[in-house]
Amino acid sequence: MHAARIADVATARHALREGLLDLVGMTRAQIADPHLVAKVRAGQEDRIRPCVGASYCLDAIYDSGDTKCIHNPASGRELHVPHVISPTIGRRRKAVVVGGGPAGLEAARVLGERGHDVVLFEASDQPGGQIRLAASNPRRGDLSQIVDWRLAECKHLGVDLRLSTYAEADDVLAEHPDLVIVATGGTPNRSFLSEGENLVADTWDVMTGSLRRPRGPRAAPGERPAEILVYDDHGGFPAMDAVEVLTASADVRIEYVTPERTLAPDVGSMNSPAYLRAFTAHGVTTTLAQRLRAVRRTGDGRLTATLYSEYTEAETERIVDHVIVEHGTLPNDELYFDLVPGSTNLGEVDLRALLAHEEQTVVRNEAGRYQLFRIGDAVAARNVHAAIYDALRLCLPV
Repeated sequence: MHAARIADVATARHALREGLLDLVGMTRAQIADPHLVAKVRAGQEDRIRPCVGASYCLDAIYDSGDTKCIHNPASGRELHVPHVISPTIGRRRKAVVVGGGPAGLEAARVLGERGHDVVLFEASDQPGGQIRLAASNPRRGDLSQIVDWRLAECKHLGVDLRLSTYAEADDVLAEHPDLVIVATGGTPNRSFLSEGENLVADTWDVMTGSLRRPRGPRAAPGERPAEILVYDDHGGFPAMDAVEVLTASADVRIEYVTPERTLAPDVGSMNSPAYLRAFTAHGVTTTLAQRLRAVRRTGDGRLTATLYSEYTEAETERIVDHVIVEHGTLPNDELYFDLVPGSTNLGEVDLRALLAHEEQTVVRNEAGRYQLFRIGDAVAARNVHAAIYDALRLCLPV
């Protein structure tokens, strides 16, 4: 018997047919989809929710005492949240979802399962939002399956997917919706700096490739490597991914700076070793308990980064070629506020009903034509699991 990272039925079947194993144990795969065996038996293997190897399940045990799944919020919440979503009883509603990141795709999937008529607008030709960024770290490429599975499910459920479509208020209203879900995500937040916001890059720049192999402005083959300061006061995966991707370049020297007393406190013990291995193998230096205050251009075109210690109230400076910051995201909420005046609930969420998994019934504008909500990073920066759970618990009672 073998039970380690056999995450899909095809791999398990291959191992058995080739006589490599007598028995396959699939633990995390059945945390992601506890109906895995039933779906195989029913000939629905293509609808199995995949394990993406994120180890969120194991990290959650150490963090909260019970397991979770990065993209199945029902796992560990079975007393309150169903794995199988039943069709709604009542009228079929027209729903418009704006944004094809994890929150938007989950909202479209759940509403589709409930039997509603769903249109999803996504500005990019590649849905997935920040998951696509995280999956660009080769070691975490399987995260893209979070997106791929939802796309396949949406197509199976008849969701009208409109990619490469930047939706504005008129586009949404033209669909005559009963329900609008704004899941437009966020953009990197650099606004915390007192000076030099326009001089820094962010982790998105790294993950999209524009800073994958940076060099100093005067660097040439054989000269000094580019010196990079990565500042992280978000404490999660994005900055760690950025450092790992940057270390793939032989011509960089990296200092990781954080105001925390440890590296990336939101990255659990199952995930941190791979990052720490990259840090050690490539000589990444770490500086704790320092805040980045400002960035200025030096006379020779390099950058001066000013760091501040809240413990000694002293400032220090670093001269580097690039400063990369990770400070979470700011909501892309313009569309949401454009749509608020025409909504029945004026965008309000009944939090008691949300926590009880009950339908939203708030009416603040009798003349409104649709309910309006926003989820995921369109509200505030959060992780993948939280964004998907946002969508599930809001849309499940609809």
